[in-house]
Amino acid sequence: MRVSYNWLRDYVPIQLSPAELAEKLTMAGLEVDEIIDFGAPYRSLKIGEILKIEHHPQADRLLICRVRLADGEVTVVTAAQNLKSGDLVPVALPGVTLPDGRQIEAVEFHGVRSQGMLCSEEELGLARKSTGIMVLPAGTSLQASLDSVLGLDDHVLVLELTPNRADCYGMLGVAREVAALTGAEVKLPDFRVEEGAEPVEQFVRIEVLNPELAPRYAGRVLLDLKLGESPLWLKARLLAAGMRPINNMVDLTNYVMLELNQPLHPFDLEQMKEQKVVVRSARENEVMITLDGQERTLTRGQLVIADAVQAQCIAGVMGSAHSEVTAATKTVFLEAAYFSPVSIRRTAQYFALRSEAAIRFGKGLDPETVPLALDRVAHLAQQLQIARVAKGVIDFNSCPSAPRKIRFRPERINGLLGTKLESTEILAIFQRLNFKFETQPDGSCDLLPPSYRLDIEGEADLAEEVARIYGYDRIPATYPAAQMVGQLTPRQEFTEKVRQLLLGCGLSEIKTYSFHGESMFERLNIPAGHPLRNAVRMMVPLSEDASLMRTTLFTGVIDTLSYNARRNQHDLQVFEIAHVYLPATAGSLPEEPEHLAGALSGKMFAPAWNQNDREVDYYDGKGLLETLFDALRVEKVTFRRGEHPVLHPGRTAFLEYAGEQLGIVGEIHPQIKAEFDLVAPIVLFEINLEKLWQAARKEVVQVKALPKFPPILRDLALVLPEKVKVEEVMAVFYENGEEKLEAVQLFDVYQGEKIQAGYRSIAFSLTFRLEERTLKDDEVNAVMERIIQAATTKFGAQIRTA
Repeated sequence: MRVSYNWLRDYVPIQLSPAELAEKLTMAGLEVDEIIDFGAPYRSLKIGEILKIEHHPQADRLLICRVRLADGEVTVVTAAQNLKSGDLVPVALPGVTLPDGRQIEAVEFHGVRSQGMLCSEEELGLARKSTGIMVLPAGTSLQASLDSVLGLDDHVLVLELTPNRADCYGMLGVAREVAALTGAEVKLPDFRVEEGAEPVEQFVRIEVLNPELAPRYAGRVLLDLKLGESPLWLKARLLAAGMRPINNMVDLTNYVMLELNQPLHPFDLEQMKEQKVVVRSARENEVMITLDGQERTLTRGQLVIADAVQAQCIAGVMGSAHSEVTAATKTVFLEAAYFSPVSIRRTAQYFALRSEAAIRFGKGLDPETVPLALDRVAHLAQQLQIARVAKGVIDFNSCPSAPRKIRFRPERINGLLGTKLESTEILAIFQRLNFKFETQPDGSCDLLPPSYRLDIEGEADLAEEVARIYGYDRIPATYPAAQMVGQLTPRQEFTEKVRQLLLGCGLSEIKTYSFHGESMFERLNIPAGHPLRNAVRMMVPLSEDASLMRTTLFTGVIDTLSYNARRNQHDLQVFEIAHVYLPATAGSLPEEPEHLAGALSGKMFAPAWNQNDREVDYYDGKGLLETLFDALRVEKVTFRRGEHPVLHPGRTAFLEYAGEQLGIVGEIHPQIKAEFDLVAPIVLFEINLEKLWQAARKEVVQVKALPKFPPILRDLALVLPEKVKVEEVMAVFYENGEEKLEAVQLFDVYQGEKIQAGYRSIAFSLTFRLEERTLKDDEVNAVMERIIQAATTKFGAQIRTA
């Protein structure tokens, strides 16, 4: 919201400078993001008097003007034909930059050197189109500053408003804030209207068919319109607010919108079939050409303003080119309304139209301002003598009339703020904010917020108002008196333990967006019909690339790797703990399970000084997860070979526990690497933490005494077919090791020279021990023979001898 300092002073006397006012507003919760010296671009321009005009001897359409300035005379060549001797005009000399950014230089026209340029309203940014040079009022001093002459010597405060302060999208709303902060009185604008004898019903009929979407809809009729340019003061106000002047009728509606925070729309009533205004829902596939020249196809449920035949306006968003006010317009239907904020937001989002009106309607307006805005436009139209006003206002109002009441308890407000203010001091603050005070029969008191403060709903809001006006800087800083008694649940402690374990393993935690676009599925090579593509679509997405809720954490993890790779950072170990979003299916409700996903990328750092860094592979990911499972007491997790569209075929495994899938681990698919500009080897993993929590042992850990007797260690290298899994071999060892076999550890896998094709050598370290006595070699030898015999019988194993 752009607030003109000079315009603001029309409503409230301000003794503060723009910078001081900005500080005061910011401290009260209305942050001033920037202060613009609005007149600065005009101060470098001069005011000149036309002394003499001659025709250019070599160009019929050019004139040579001798111009007197405050400090000398210059010659300027122009094509404008509206000048005469004695006229006062804006002059831009060489080296000056115009408000539109153009740099002025001395130019020669057919042998005559022009020492600058005479400026039109268009070149000064005061009009969309001009036919001649701007002529300033007679008697203007040549020493005067042009910004002062044009009424542009102003400062603009750019407010960064929070969503709850929709009332401050109008100048009057900001003026009320300034008055409350400074103790000044607000001077309201003039709403008096001198109506004609013709009743408004003589010119227009209104039907509101969807009152739930238009709880209040009102209109006036203006007669004998004289369309033309707006006066300079009106243009200056609009420009300061960031709006381009168009014509006097449209400019007045924009002016009042900026003043009262109530959008209005003028219709050429003669273009409305049967002079009828119908507020209704759009028909399916109804077509309308809007003011920007675009053809819009409407859908059912979108609110429109129509005549007896067709839609003439997308309510609260944009009007139709067919009913636009033009130079031929004589009778105007002027609309003001309170539309459903949700309806306007959806419609504006659907058409990607963020007009000033749509922004205000979407945030919620004060229904009580509707008739005032109509009267204000009518008053200004009469002041500018551009129209007569028909008698009366047609007003359909179905808004609740009961005022909001909030219990007033000074002790509660002081308790929330940590202050000790007297009730009289608190009441004085609310009086400055235009709250009303009502005493109930039981002796309690209620506060009634003004109708334009839609954000005030409860006692916490009352406390915030007191803090803003009293001053946040005056409230002593204290610690909360309440004692924190909350603690993590066992499930939350489990997630935190996972996090700390991974951090301890050297991984870094990341946080990524929980949404992405349809294109992400294409980039990840996830085919149509795959369960991961069954994503929840947001009703009002931020953009097309942020329209779907994620079904896997791989999207964010891979994006993070790609972001770093483009900055030449390839050696990464990262993880993320977050929710995925699964839609409802037949017989099930929507789910938001917590997942763990991560990636090992590039090189693993060597654990010792005499070892070299090496590139990661599948076994690094598998080893990391096995370490995690051991620490979490998740036992008997199996790794089953599988396929996943994101992962490398043949280097991917599903993690299973008791027949249920926990997650997946594998190297990234080469196509995905190329798509995301990744060059280093990458291992990805993703686990459902909800299922992992169910698989973890929950009983209290029992402390076991250290063994009293020494172990006997034996190594065994077997040559086995490639298809035999290590876990199957280890299971045979344990089955035949009786109670004497304590542990089995794989320490080598070899294929190559002296090993038959299709086979591999697998070496294990076996630990034997009894708790009650020392084992003898003969006993261990007997167990080893049984183990070897069982492996030979079941797998065709052979003892490796070389």
